[in-house]
Amino acid sequence: MRRKCCKGGLDGCSNTAWLTVAISGRTNLSVAMTECPSAVTHFSESVELELIRNRYVREAELSRDIRQWLKSEDDPGISARNRIQIRLPLRRRLLRNLNLGQFPPPGMFVAGWPNQLLEAIISNIDAKTFLNDLCKKHSYNSRAFSRLVGETFFSELTLYDRRGQGTVTCDEFQSFIGTASEKLHMRLDKDRYFLNFIFT
Repeated sequence: MRRKCCKGGLDGCSNTAWLTVAISGRTNLSVAMTECPSAVTHFSESVELELIRNRYVREAELSRDIRQWLKSEDDPGISARNRIQIRLPLRRRLLRNLNLGQFPPPGMFVAGWPNQLLEAIISNIDAKTFLNDLCKKHSYNSRAFSRLVGETFFSELTLYDRRGQGTVTCDEFQSFIGTASEKLHMRLDKDRYFLNFIFT
């Protein structure tokens, strides 16, 4: 997100806003950081306030939404319910840009957001919201699965890579999915039993 934000065009916002803040010298954001930024600095509250001071309100709102999402993922001591509330503004922002009735559908970018990033963030937020409802105590370890759900799935698939390349080819993908499904089916089989062998 921060790299796309620095190049400009993310959510229709210009990178000029962050460059202006960096040049002002009133925050920890430097001009060099606008080229290769750190998310903690790039979307910090001080940068948001400086964006507002320079009348870049849309950019400040984007910065706040992303910072809150990062906070919901990384900060300890936040209840699951509050984490959901903190994530929702970014989800609303992303969904606001989608027009599912549009033809032809958007290509690589939706309002400046890379399509894969947009889908991954929405999936991540939705999955963690559903997870909260599935847990009896409405509490879970937010770090138990990765920030982006697809990372976890594909990291499992790379374990099956016999070539040692760390990536799965199209030819291998089908068999790997089959193996993963088969293992899942075996794990969830309630009639499964184990034989205890006694060696004498």
